[in-house]
Amino acid sequence: MSSRKTNSLIDLISLEKEKISTLFSFADLISENKLSFEKGFGKTGALLFFEASTRTRMSFETACARLGVYPLLLDGKAGTSLEKGETLEDTVLNVAAMKPSFLVVRSGDDLDLRDVARKLSMPVVNAGWGKVGHPTQALLDAYTIRKHLGTCEGQRVLIVGDVRHSRVAASHFELATKLGYEVALCGPKDFLPSTPTVKVFSSLKEGLEWASVAMALRVQLERHAIEYSLADYREQFGFTKKNLQSLSAQALIMHPGPINQGTELDSDILQDPRCQVLDQVSNGVFVRQALLHSILVEL
Repeated sequence: MSSRKTNSLIDLISLEKEKISTLFSFADLISENKLSFEKGFGKTGALLFFEASTRTRMSFETACARLGVYPLLLDGKAGTSLEKGETLEDTVLNVAAMKPSFLVVRSGDDLDLRDVARKLSMPVVNAGWGKVGHPTQALLDAYTIRKHLGTCEGQRVLIVGDVRHSRVAASHFELATKLGYEVALCGPKDFLPSTPTVKVFSSLKEGLEWASVAMALRVQLERHAIEYSLADYREQFGFTKKNLQSLSAQALIMHPGPINQGTELDSDILQDPRCQVLDQVSNGVFVRQALLHSILVEL
């Protein structure tokens, strides 16, 4: 297997635990300003975001800038040949023909990212692929847990909300087995996998009492045929001051964003000392910078 295939990050199944540890240690050095990077490598990285994004896109852009790599950004379909009928795969292959050092791709299920990666001569990083996975988000979440709780090993991560349509949750299922934390779920029945492979709590109170990390997910009403009452959701599953009384004072509150404030998480919870939502965003730059650096030095 060539190094470019090894360096691609499509999922977390094949990423060794030792490589994750190395990435996290490197991210530590970056976060502590203990590293300097040579500027002007003359390298480019293509950031192909076929779906809307704020945190992930700007996080990768920032990581590129700090590494001295020029980001070539395709942000959405407007103004591109996709408006003329070009396929997503043709767009990716044409950008790859311009020889960037790597591609970072965010897309829906209508692009087979694994198949495309096999056709390319440079590493591909999954920046959110349909419902399949979002590996760098799971990595930055785990890095945040490690930072605040000392280790991921033995932690109990409760994921609350629209797990059925969540690529973040899908990647946590893969990462949990590698880093030794347990994942459990909570939410309306139609929001959860039809055949869950992990513990499920019907009561948010019970789930929060169990958890050392509570992670809310965005309610993706656009993906549901049944109309849900957001007021009822907030009452039963929302991270409100009342509901979070069941969560340990030493636990973490997390959310991958974007947040529907007043639905899955109340605005005042952002001021809760347990809440690490914005620190997740900061850590995302460090982890993605470490990942891209590892790709560049191994090319």
